[in-house]
Amino acid sequence: MPMKKQFLLLILFGWLALPLFQQEQYEITVTNIAVPARVLDGDRFIDNLTIGDFELLEDGVPQKIQALYLVRNKILERKETLQEFDPSFNRSFYLLFQMTEYNPKLTELIDYLFNQVILSGDNLLLQTPMKNYGLSPQAFATKPKKVLADDMNSLLKKDIKNGNTEYNSLLSDLKRIVRNISGVSPMRDMEETDSTAPMGLEYMLNRYKETIQRMDQNRLMDEKKILRFAYALKRVPGQKNVFFIYQREFRPEIQPMVLNQLMSMYQDDPNIMGDLQDLFQYYTRDISLNTDIIKKAFADSSVNFNFIYMNKEPENVSGVNMKEQSEDVFRVFSQVAQATGGVSDSSQNPVASFEHAIKSSEIYYLLYYSPQNYKKDGQFKNITLKVKDQNDTVLHRLGYFAE
Repeated sequence: MPMKKQFLLLILFGWLALPLFQQEQYEITVTNIAVPARVLDGDRFIDNLTIGDFELLEDGVPQKIQALYLVRNKILERKETLQEFDPSFNRSFYLLFQMTEYNPKLTELIDYLFNQVILSGDNLLLQTPMKNYGLSPQAFATKPKKVLADDMNSLLKKDIKNGNTEYNSLLSDLKRIVRNISGVSPMRDMEETDSTAPMGLEYMLNRYKETIQRMDQNRLMDEKKILRFAYALKRVPGQKNVFFIYQREFRPEIQPMVLNQLMSMYQDDPNIMGDLQDLFQYYTRDISLNTDIIKKAFADSSVNFNFIYMNKEPENVSGVNMKEQSEDVFRVFSQVAQATGGVSDSSQNPVASFEHAIKSSEIYYLLYYSPQNYKKDGQFKNITLKVKDQNDTVLHRLGYFAE
């Protein structure tokens, strides 16, 4: 299966949709809200804060913090409680890879994960373009970490290469079609479906549009399935660390100068002019994902979502304009990372970005409070958390749904 359909399809099987409706009858009750938080002075984590150092507001209303726990690598280092809670310090790691080309640096990333991060009792799910792989407690007990890392590296490399066959084939087709339209390569390079297939410009333009549509379908993300993923994570106890490793994409397009020349040459041909004008609609891609709903859903799940954007330079193809195709994914998931207190990092070296995100999640405060006059009204409640009389950076979840 092509990779673009695979993301958030395999890992979302059987889960229920996230209920985002407003109930007509409100139920007043008492509930406890957990807020994982990281307080930074530059890149340095501040680990000596107390309950009295924090100021927490819900929808602008000050709230009383009932408990503070300082956790490092699922070990409780310190606590301060006005009311006792029973938090889980278990850790779950989700690595989601959306890539069209295998990067050898990924071997270092997986090795770092097993050698420096994963501890006995941790949960791990790795999603490749083809399958999901979960690490069981039995695997930890029976296999050395190096063997586990080698196995996972082998699976990741194989699945990235085999899981994008159709997508990469469409990419190659687009390059060839654009070069033909631009007059860079001879017409005979075009494949024919039968011996009588027309080889004129109108045929090539139609084939170009059809191939663009198929390529976009291969990278389609389903908003409902994304929300189901967030809702499923809400049920997982303890600290939930999601790492979305996404590789920058480019799509072959006809150079603007060539388009202008063709429109001038065929201004009296309504069929070709219509095809050329249609291309401008295909080049202007609508961002269909609702960023606000998605980031609130992940914040509601109390997930530490990290977006690792693997940058790369566009391929230099004669006669082809390689257009950036990552703006929709980057825009949505960088905001999801911010809304959950996670890290959004862009680099050509995924290992450095992964290490940065891991170190950011190793130590955190876990704060508890009981909202005043809590109502199950289905509305999203915005959380504001800051350190009194200081300008430190505080990373935390944006809020939660009162359900």
